[in-house]
Amino acid sequence: MKNIRVLLCGTVFGRIYLRGIRDSEKWKLSGILSRGSEKSVKLTERYNVPLYTDVDDVPADEYDVALVVVRSGIVGGEGHKLAGRLLDKRINVVQEQPVHAEEAAELFKKAAKNGVSYIVNTFYPYMEASKVFHSRLAELKKTEEILSIDGCCSLPILLPFIDQIGRAAGGLRPWSIDNVFTNGACDFITGNIHGIPFSIRLQGRRQENSNQAYILNQINVMTAAGNLLMTDVNGQIIWIKKPYVVEEYIKAAEKDIAKDVPATEIVYDAGPKHFSCLYRDTWPKAVESFLAEKEDKILASKPDSTEMQYYMSVCGFWKELYKRLEDIR
Repeated sequence: MKNIRVLLCGTVFGRIYLRGIRDSEKWKLSGILSRGSEKSVKLTERYNVPLYTDVDDVPADEYDVALVVVRSGIVGGEGHKLAGRLLDKRINVVQEQPVHAEEAAELFKKAAKNGVSYIVNTFYPYMEASKVFHSRLAELKKTEEILSIDGCCSLPILLPFIDQIGRAAGGLRPWSIDNVFTNGACDFITGNIHGIPFSIRLQGRRQENSNQAYILNQINVMTAAGNLLMTDVNGQIIWIKKPYVVEEYIKAAEKDIAKDVPATEIVYDAGPKHFSCLYRDTWPKAVESFLAEKEDKILASKPDSTEMQYYMSVCGFWKELYKRLEDIR
């Protein structure tokens, strides 16, 4: 089996990506591009790979894909510029979210021009809890209609959260944002996506630093049969069956064994894991999952138009929501 040669760009959150590929029989770390910090030097020595501090020094024919895990322009970094230079060297690029719509559109075009692929990894939908949630929801949707989607997230994680609710709804378009208000601690958004009512409780103010994230992704999907709840991407998936009114149960169901079913079911439980375990094992598996699912698209000779259109929809919703939030701040 031919190895897929990986250039890792960035060694902070990039270490999650490194852990996601280091035991792979297919994806092979072949080089690191960074600013040349002591930690980066130690990583290259540990894995016996070259260290580059300038994109111009990267030999294009020695890499199949670059994993760009560097802050993009929307969060004050230059990841988008780095991604563009790698695309110009005709290297396929995977970029960690968030990437602004204008930056992503420019990079999609650059990838198409150079005959390589460009994909944004929204990361959180590929975590184990999210995968179980969407798999169970897909089964539920075969027999039940979604009545509403309600969720909570922190501001820095808003873009992948929008991806999560878009996947839950079966798409984002058409959408409407009907109400935006605040109670001082959180912002609240209500509206409609893909024909389904939604509400979002958003924690974190734009001027706060990135350590002010108190919750990642929490989602509840309501149906006539019950509610499917993901408490967090580090937490549990719970099925909460539609409750019987106590009088109804006493009158009609008390002796009906068929109706005497569990009121709740733990579908998935991440367990009482320390953060060290989550970041060492659980989160890197999200990288493994993403790479396995997107391998063909990553190695294609052009960007995938369906991926591009959906990501631009996510960005469009994200941008409109930000504008509405500015009105109440």
